Amino acid sequence: MYPPLIRRLLQDRGADPDDALDLSTISPPLGPQGFLGMKEAVAWIAYAVRHQWPTVIVGDYDVDGACASAILRGSLSGLLPVTSIVPNRFTEGYGLTPAIVDRIAPETKLVITVDNGVSAHAGVAAAKQRGMTVLVTDHHLPGPLRPPADVIVNPNQPGCPFPWKSTCGTAVAWYLVLALHQTHPHWIGREQVESQIDLVALATVADLVKLERNNRVLVANGLRRIREGKINPGLSGIATMAQIELSTIREQDFAFKIGPRLNAAGRLADMQTGIHLLLSRDAEQVERWSRFLETVNAQRKEVQAQIEQEAVEIVNGMSDSGDPVLCVGSDHWHSGVVGIVAGKLKERFERPAFVLTATGEGDLAQGSGRSLDGWHLRDALARLDTEHPGILQRYGGHAMAAGLSIPKSRFDAFRAGINGVLLEQVPTGALHRQVHCDGPLSAAECTLEMARAIEAAGPWGQGFPEPLFENTFVVESARTMKGGHWKLHLRLEDSSSVPTNLVEAVHFLDGKEVAPEPPPSGLRIRAQYRLQVNRWQGREALQLQIHSAYPAPAPVVALTSESSLTPRCDGASPGA
Repeated sequence: MYPPLIRRLLQDRGADPDDALDLSTISPPLGPQGFLGMKEAVAWIAYAVRHQWPTVIVGDYDVDGACASAILRGSLSGLLPVTSIVPNRFTEGYGLTPAIVDRIAPETKLVITVDNGVSAHAGVAAAKQRGMTVLVTDHHLPGPLRPPADVIVNPNQPGCPFPWKSTCGTAVAWYLVLALHQTHPHWIGREQVESQIDLVALATVADLVKLERNNRVLVANGLRRIREGKINPGLSGIATMAQIELSTIREQDFAFKIGPRLNAAGRLADMQTGIHLLLSRDAEQVERWSRFLETVNAQRKEVQAQIEQEAVEIVNGMSDSGDPVLCVGSDHWHSGVVGIVAGKLKERFERPAFVLTATGEGDLAQGSGRSLDGWHLRDALARLDTEHPGILQRYGGHAMAAGLSIPKSRFDAFRAGINGVLLEQVPTGALHRQVHCDGPLSAAECTLEMARAIEAAGPWGQGFPEPLFENTFVVESARTMKGGHWKLHLRLEDSSSVPTNLVEAVHFLDGKEVAPEPPPSGLRIRAQYRLQVNRWQGREALQLQIHSAYPAPAPVVALTSESSLTPRCDGASPGA
């Protein structure tokens, strides 16, 4: 049973505090048979198995695509001759294209896409012209026209009754494997299906899909298996390089440690390496490929830091940098990291951002965008394409992230057009990050035990934010750490009779060009923070991770929107 605070936090997010997030709850009617096209997809694969059709899986070069490819290829490898293809990010672009079809062996009879295909009209048509059967499994939003595939399995396609629309591409592929198990249990056993749930959990977190209940079930069970020592060997290899303790692994480890390392293969090298790693059961290969990803990820960080610095300088040098949407580009930037840099610009300037670079193909540029709450990026690009046809060559994505290609000569037109679309849809032009805050904690609640309980109540993430609290503290000591970050010792101001102990806190000042000095001892501050368990050398201690902090007024008064430097979070309702 959760303590009252945890129950309130879960209920505030629309969750049932008594929900065990049991894997059995994904079975019918919400299981794989709830997908439009799933029955037909299983029938085609069964036919291919019986006739031993050569099969090719076409994936994507990110974590979601790699995990989906590994799951489906690993499941089918003992049943029929199957290989996988991942497009070259730099020369072939995204998804099943005619160029990818040209790479498919002529004897291939079945093509299955994972994490792509719903907008691959030309690629699907090219495969069909060569006599191939095409099964599309995807989760991206479809356009107005359906590609000529034999079957499409996508929770977001029109008419699909599957209720969990935020399911990632890997989970769609996993549901296909689950459906195969349910229909042909002698081909694929239940343990094989459940053994893949760790990859589903990783992809769900890394792809930043909303953690609606079904996704929380998938992530919770993936983490549970890993903590029990049941983990994909390749995933274990990456975790070892990232120095992650598997018995206490959390969803944040997927997001900030494992995901970036696997993504690095698709950003700077070849995601086939990542897929081979996830499929390998050879310890020597696992270690070699894991070390390779570690090296590539270090290179990615260096490349990203340089491009980010240049992009920030461009924005700061713009005389008209008041645009509600930032658009920057350079011919020499690495296309593998422009999406990360767009995210960094969004965070630093609190505006949607697009970052583009040359493709090396004549006048063509490609790039990525990142948005803030309240502005659906893919829909905005669709509006731009309707109002200004010819600017966008290709585009696709989600609410918060999108990819696109444009002629370099149309960059200024794109910049003007996308800013115009934002002003049409958000007349003020102002977008802000929405911070879900859970009010103050008492001294009795600000404990290591409560931090552990918050961890246990997870997973937390996109659309299901990790609890954030706000209190007034007195600074006992503070110092600057490497990188300008703060290390503090705080004492909670509490009107109860519970004595307040000294609490350790950290404040990471990422994105600050000049880090401010830490607050002096004795200063009263108002801080938004998260309760965390700090694990070090086998020991656990309470730690506050500061989200924002500013001097508290004296005497203590209720903050107003005029006096606060950060969103109000004192547990009061508006107008109270």
